[in-house]
Amino acid sequence: MGVVFEAFQEGLDRRVAVKALDAKLARSRELVERFKREGRAYAQLRHQAVVAVHDLVEKEDTLYLVTDFVDGADLNRVLTQGGPLPPACIAVVGSRVADALDYVHFNKLLHRDVKPANVMVSRDGEVKLMDFGIAKDQTASDLTRDGMLVGSPSYLAPEVLGGEPADAKADIWALGVTLYELACGEKPFRGPDAEMLFNAIRRGEFPRLRSVAPSVPRRLARAIEKCLEKRPRARWKTAGAMARELERCADRVLGGIHPQARLVALMAHRGFAQEEEALTKIDRASLLATRAVDEGTGTAPAPAVPRHGLRWRWALMVALAAAAGLTAWLVRF
Repeated sequence: MGVVFEAFQEGLDRRVAVKALDAKLARSRELVERFKREGRAYAQLRHQAVVAVHDLVEKEDTLYLVTDFVDGADLNRVLTQGGPLPPACIAVVGSRVADALDYVHFNKLLHRDVKPANVMVSRDGEVKLMDFGIAKDQTASDLTRDGMLVGSPSYLAPEVLGGEPADAKADIWALGVTLYELACGEKPFRGPDAEMLFNAIRRGEFPRLRSVAPSVPRRLARAIEKCLEKRPRARWKTAGAMARELERCADRVLGGIHPQARLVALMAHRGFAQEEEALTKIDRASLLATRAVDEGTGTAPAPAVPRHGLRWRWALMVALAAAAGLTAWLVRF
């Protein structure tokens, strides 16, 4: 719908992003209204994982949307630069985006275009959901004509292809496709043309994630695949429920590293930030550890001690304590 510029806001001494509506599109009343709705959608949202809007300016028959400047790269570039992401990064990114979507849905909005290119990761390890250009305000009239599909084809849910109106479950589906792609570098549903792609989506058949990405933990794989259930009611009940499960998955694979620090290390390793810059936020040991995981040389975490093993250890400690007490009593008397 336009082009995005990096700009400098002199009054507040900060960099911002300015999205300018293409002059040719400005002649279309429908597209102008979509652009304005994007600005209004952004303006309603105050979430750390959603790009904030500062102003909507109309000047010389052109519209400009002024937003936060995110210094980093979108996930499509990150994926292209180094291939599939490590499981910890997938879980962290997924939890952040799912939490943002839960907030968006609470505000009666639908994003309708969740995909890697619309999720940014900053050099500081922040995750930002962006591009609400085709978002739908569920309380406003619909600009979409009957029979028109809105969204990116590979990320459309089967019920949307079947003519049903999009809802929150369609955003959850699109996030599942996104995370699957981040995990293995391939989309779950593919086809040489739109018709075969849509048929694959309608059938709902795709390679199980661990069959193409064995390093993905089972729990994380199940969380992602639950988004891709053909029946909407079988998916996550809410994006918030999905976010909480992905947070638990992240806790299991981060190994004590702060989630944001893990993304800082990823961006440094893939060339989107300088190593010296990353080292101001995390220590060298963390950077080397995460780099090893990125390069496939990381070791698996130590297995958890079985519960019966813990009971045995407690029994041994109690026995030793009792023996020590008896010895002390005998020495005393």
